[in-house]
Order: sequence, then structure tokens, then C-alpha cells
Amino acid sequence: MHSGEAGSAGEALEMIQAGIAALATSDMSPDVSGLGDECALIMRAVGELQREAARRLARFEALGGPAADHTPSLAGWLGHRCRLRPWEARQLTAMAHRMHLLGDTLAAFESGEVEYGDVATIAEGIDRAAETMTDGWSPERIAATAQPILLQAIAGLTPAQLRKAACRVALTLDGETADRRRRQIERQAVLNLGQTIDGIGVISGEMGADDLAIVEKAVDAFAPPHDREQPRWANVAGHRRLKGLVTACRIALNAAGRHGYRDRGGAPVHVHVIASGATLDRDVPATQAPPGRTEYGTILTAAQVREMIRDHDARVTEISIGPDGFITGRFTADGQPLNWGRTRRFFTAAQREVYLALYAGCVAEGCDRPLAWADIDHKQAWADGGRTDLDNGQPLCRWHNRHKEHLRDRDGRLGTTPPGEAPFEDGSNDQERGREPPEPGG
Repeated sequence: MHSGEAGSAGEALEMIQAGIAALATSDMSPDVSGLGDECALIMRAVGELQREAARRLARFEALGGPAADHTPSLAGWLGHRCRLRPWEARQLTAMAHRMHLLGDTLAAFESGEVEYGDVATIAEGIDRAAETMTDGWSPERIAATAQPILLQAIAGLTPAQLRKAACRVALTLDGETADRRRRQIERQAVLNLGQTIDGIGVISGEMGADDLAIVEKAVDAFAPPHDREQPRWANVAGHRRLKGLVTACRIALNAAGRHGYRDRGGAPVHVHVIASGATLDRDVPATQAPPGRTEYGTILTAAQVREMIRDHDARVTEISIGPDGFITGRFTADGQPLNWGRTRRFFTAAQREVYLALYAGCVAEGCDRPLAWADIDHKQAWADGGRTDLDNGQPLCRWHNRHKEHLRDRDGRLGTTPPGEAPFEDGSNDQERGREPPEPGG
């Protein structure tokens, strides 16, 4: 960008900020109708700003901006630098990636026929289709074919219905055979897990019919039967299905170790809950005790932690942390060494359990990857004489681990990920994609 262009952009932003300041001090319309019109105009202006932000973000990404700021993807940069929520970052990223294909949609937006939310939804649908369509369907062809269909549908659909239609546009465009449709559904299959601010766990997902058949059977087989002695809410079908899913997962976890499944570090698969001594102290009322958390960052109340320990006969591992923040002692309660020096290259399962208590996730600034997805990295690399001791380890997600290795070995002594190149386009790592990555070399 030339200096003149930079100046004009700065002046425009100053005018926008001045306009916002003036709007904040102006009187609101005294009647409901007028106030509604004002709100609609403000939201329209917000949409126009988001469209312009997407245009500039596309250029920013093309110049390698996210990588230069040590983030694996544009969505990750938006979360770190702009504090956008994950779904907001994904939506704006899709808009930036596919904006150049949205000529008809943007024209409809500029003429006032559609709103920015409709534009963002269509961009998301085209972006998702471009990632999952079979050969022969380029992003340009997808956009040219899908836009008229979705634009025509807007008039008769709510925003939620339009989003569902956009998410399934790949099937609409390229569903000539059942097998092709099956492959497209498989590519689009996803499961999302999260937790609201008030502690409610949220699950959402889409899957193929064959996977759904297995999940349906497991949920139904392990769901508690209808019991008239139970409260009405306990007999609601949705509640019983949820309990069936939890029971099926619990049985699978109990059998995981016997069938060869292992956590990172080699220990049998089990749920880790991290809590302080006060959380477990029965003399401290549960309502006053601090909460615990899982290795994925899910928050559990003290009552929930105590209930899990009681109901599942959990093994409790005590870890003592000194005033300086370091672990006291060289061995775990069952005699496992916590410092291996140069006798062992990779960190052990016992050491990983200690790091669970010390860290909530990847230590890289701005990274939100949970510790369950992290490698235990040598601060001083093994190749440089680093020791496999607690004070020389730190959790790093795969992207930041590889990025650190590249920075250390940019002269080419080791084959590493190029700067700014995430393992996958969305910035996710091997663990998120269900694959066990190779042990880190650092």
C-alpha cells in the first residue's frame, strides 16, 4: 500500500471513530418505531464495516500477516489480536477467503436486498462446499451455481433456515448419485464440544447415516428406561438419550486400556480432573470450595469433582507445589521418577500428569489449544543437550512446537514446518483431526 493510500485509510477510520463518538452522545429517537429504524441503520453500517474488514483481512493473510504475528491461521489471529469468539473468527475468515467469488451476493447487499448476515451465511456455505465437494467442482463453479439458489431462497427463509440450506448446498449441487452424496456427507461430518459461561456443556454435530445408526443404537441401548418413580424431567426422551450417550462413553473409556488405546505419554486412557486440596477437602463446604477442571479446560464445580471421585472410584494423585511454583519432590507417590536427565528422550505419562496441574494448555501467547492436544516440549532442545526434567518441559500444541523448531533450525539442519504454515488450513493439529502425531524432536 502506498503512503497516500495509508493516509486516506487512516483519515477514513478517524471519520468513522468520530461518527461513532457523535452517535454515542446524540439523543435517541423518542418513539419505538424511530428507535428501531436507528438500530437497523446501525446494524447495516456494522455489516458494511465487516465487509470492508473481510476485504482487508484477505490481503493481510495473503501477505503472511498471521504467521508474522506468530499465529497459525487467520481465524487464530482474529481470536488472539481482535478477541473474536471462535465462531465469529471462522465466519469472518470464510468471508475473507470467498469474498472475491460473491459478486452477485455483494451486489444484492449494496442494493439493500439482503443484509450482511445473509452475505456471511452464503460465504460460509460456499467455503464449506469448496472444502468438501468432489472433483470437478471448483470454488468458482460452486459460487456461480450456489449464489442464485441461496439468494432466491432468502425471501422465504429465516436466518437459521438459510444457514442450514447453505451448509448443505454441496449436496444440492452435486448429489447425482447416492455414493457421491455419502462421500460429501462424510467430508462434512463434524462434532463440536463446548461449555457455556454458566457451566453448561454443549454438544452439536452432523454425520453420515451409517455413523448415526451406530450412535443411535449405543444411545438407545444404554439410555435408562422410563421410570414412573422418577421426576418428569428425568423421563424426557432427550434427557434419557443424553444419559445413554454418557454411559456408552463411560463403558468405552473403561475398556479403552484393555484394547490398546493410550493417552499421550503411554498411559491408559482415562479422564483427568485437576483440583486443589481445598476442592477435595470434605471439611470445606462444596459451595465454598474452588472448582476443578479437565485437561480440555472444562470447569467442574467442587461438588461435581467430589461426585466423580466417589462414583468412579477414582485414583487421586497428589502433587505438591512449592511457594516458588515448582514441584517439590523427585518422585510421584507411586515411585515414578519426575526427572530423567539424559537417560530418556521423551517425557513420561507421570510427567504429563504433573504438567496437567501446572498448565491449562499450550504456553504460546494467545494460543487456546488445551493441554490434551499439546506435546511436552523441551525448553532447551534435546538435540542441544536438554534434559528430560520437569523444569525443562513445557506444553506446546503441534503448530507452535513445529514453529519453535523452525525458528531454532531455520538454517535447514532439521526438516521442519515452514514459518506460517499450519499443519492444516484451519490451524488445527493432528490430535484434533484424530491422528497421533509423531513424537516431537525438541
